[in-house]
Amino acid sequence: MTDLNFQTIGRKIKERRKDLHITQEAIANYLDINPSHISNIECGRANPSLTILVKIANYLECSVDFFISQEYTFDASRQKTSSLDEKIMEKLKYSDSDKKLKILQMIDIL
Repeated sequence: MTDLNFQTIGRKIKERRKDLHITQEAIANYLDINPSHISNIECGRANPSLTILVKIANYLECSVDFFISQEYTFDASRQKTSSLDEKIMEKLKYSDSDKKLKILQMIDIL
């Protein structure tokens, strides 16, 4: 796994903060930290802890996923398909040969 891109995360925090017309000082006061630390997070010079990131997301009324969604490397659609395949196989496991043959014919029609 590669490291998180904290510059991108910081940029998204800054964009969201500006969209809501919130100052760095306001967030810093809410978090009880120095405003320069917020500036450093937004510029990618400091990495927020998970606790701070959650608090920032709460204050900016968004999910943490808003900041880190580009960091995911798995394909969620593939995971859903795999899960569906597993469910189908589980159902087929307990079917008799006649049912399996009928299901196979239906699949061929599709």
